[in-house]
Amino acid sequence: MKETNGKHSEEALNKQVGSLYEMMKSENLDELEIKEEDFYLFIRRKTADDHRQVVTQVLHGPAPVARAAAAPEPVKTEPAPAGLTVKSPIMGVFYQAPSPSSPVFVKEGDTVSAGKTLCIVEAMKVMNEIKAEFSLKVLKILVENGKPITSDQDLFLIEKI
Repeated sequence: MKETNGKHSEEALNKQVGSLYEMMKSENLDELEIKEEDFYLFIRRKTADDHRQVVTQVLHGPAPVARAAAAPEPVKTEPAPAGLTVKSPIMGVFYQAPSPSSPVFVKEGDTVSAGKTLCIVEAMKVMNEIKAEFSLKVLKILVENGKPITSDQDLFLIEKI
């Protein structure tokens, strides 16, 4: 997609996203993801048998982000932190606790043993627990609770114990 500044580029992008969405409907696809070096697009289509919202994320390098209506905040790309990290194995929504009223699984500074749940990533209404593969200390939580994340995104900066 050619990138230009101003209203015209946002309108063109929305038109292209609309075309991709119509193609998804005709091909009976629920999700579409396009990744390039300086461009990321994710579309999730609402189907008749569920209540998911249409989700569209568009992320350009340093350019402003254009979003379709009702889209969540796009995932911000940041330089990879120095040191060991725990990465998300899947795309979804990051949660620090099993429910809003429950305590978080881990806090910065916590020491955890292998097998302890660090967080949950919700993908397509399935709650996926991300567990520690070895004993570790959580140095920093790198993502915000309740925000969308991508596959292979750094979630925690850790120190192996």
